[in-house]
Formats: sequence, structure tokens, C-alpha cells
Amino acid sequence: MAYDPTKYKQDSIDNWNSRARDYHDGWAGAGRGPFRSTKELVNAAGILESDFVLDVACGTGAVSREAFLRLGPSGMLVGIDFARGALKIAKENVQAGHFVEMDAENIGLRARFDRVLCQYALMFFPEPVRVLKELRLLLKEGGTIAVAVHGTAQGVPYFSTIMEPVLKCMPDIRPEGAPTVHRFGDPKDLENVLTAAGFAGVAVRKFVFDYEAGTFSEYWSDYMSTTAAAIRPKIEAGGLQIVAEIKKEAEEKAQCFVKNDGRIMFPWDVLVATATTTKS
Repeated sequence: MAYDPTKYKQDSIDNWNSRARDYHDGWAGAGRGPFRSTKELVNAAGILESDFVLDVACGTGAVSREAFLRLGPSGMLVGIDFARGALKIAKENVQAGHFVEMDAENIGLRARFDRVLCQYALMFFPEPVRVLKELRLLLKEGGTIAVAVHGTAQGVPYFSTIMEPVLKCMPDIRPEGAPTVHRFGDPKDLENVLTAAGFAGVAVRKFVFDYEAGTFSEYWSDYMSTTAAAIRPKIEAGGLQIVAEIKKEAEEKAQCFVKNDGRIMFPWDVLVATATTTKS
């Protein structure tokens, strides 16, 4: 199956529109697991009260909300996202913010910003360097970009515990060349993509959070209905035997994270990078 960037993006929009509420209530809005990075990301950006702030791929507004708390009357917050279902929730959460339905790879803004924020989206952009170059042009001289991404497959076992058996049993389920959640999980890769876009002073910091996934049954159900929602029909189309094999191997892999009470506690690596515009 060939990777089609246009279809990939449209599928992503459809997926986010359908699951925005669950994503917000269960993850971003609740500040669970990796979303404890929201405050770290905003802190790293060094927002001042008078800043103009752009939240790229703002989703349901978790980062926007935290950033808005740092702004004074002369500051401004703009959030952009390609999923109107997510934007509706963002507008509810940050009523004084300005939210626009817009693709990060086709930004139509003319304003200049002091800070640009982007949480858990960079790795999914088909052309991340092009996006970052556009964002650099939107930043004022001396402006700061702050980006958060998930760590490697080893550092984020919530994803890999199930996804590795899926790929083992169904290697064609993901088109070759398609973006993955761990794309910039190596600090050097994250540094390199920011440098390639012309940013200077790149600094990457790793945080390790934890995430209680419940029993294996609860973890499996949550993963299949949220993280794997887009590919779940393909997994189930493989038949009961394939699903059983995936589930069995995933449960075995999860055993090393099971606590005395039978619940799974995953570590979760998050990278937060900051960089500044170069002088002309």
C-alpha cells in the first residue's frame, strides 16, 4: 500500500473531528500522562504578558489555555488546526482566544508572533521542514518556538506494546513512508529538523512522565478506541485469530509494567525543544 500524503491528511482530519471530545476529556483536557508536558512546554517558551502567541495544531486547546493564562491585556493568542471538531472545543476553553481552521502546511497568516507553540503534531506533518520554515518566517526577530513530541518506541511503551505486535502480524497496515508517532523521538532527530528549518540555539530537554493504563483489558479497550481508532477496522478485518495473536503478544509485553494491584503503569518519554530565529 503506497503512502498518499493527501489521503493521509484527509483521514487525519476525519479522525480528529470524530474523536476530539474523547481526546480532550480523556487526555489533553485532563492533563493525563504525556499531557503533563503542557505546562513544561509553555514554561519553556518564556511567554511575556504582551506577547503575540501562535499555537500550531492547537487541537482542543490545552496548550492555548495554558499560554493564555500567561498573557496580559496587550497580549494575543491565535490557535490554528485543521479539524473543526477540535477547534470547537478549543473555543469553549479559551473564549478570548482567536481560533482559525487552517492547515499548518498551508498557513495563511500575516501577523508576526513572539512565540510559536506546537505540541504533539510536528511528527505527523508530511513535510515538517517546510512547516517549520514557514513558522520561522512568522516569528519576530528573536522570537522563540517551543515544540513537544513523544519519545522513541522504547520510551513510550503505551504505543509500542500494542503497535509492535500489530505491525508484526499485519506489516502492510501502515503505508511505507507514512509519518509515525516516534518520528522525532530521538533528541538528535528533533534538533536536526529544527536546524534544517533555519532555527538557532536549539535546546532539547527530556521529561519522563507516567501513565496509569488500568488493567490490560482496560488498556486494550482504550487503545483500540482512541489511538488505534483509524486502523481498528483493518485490524479486525484480519480475523479473530490475528486479533487474538496481537492481543496475546501485547499482554505478554505489558507484564513488565504491571504493578502489584494488577494495573499497568507505563513510563512516557516526552521531548521539549526550544529554538530561536536567526538574525538576518
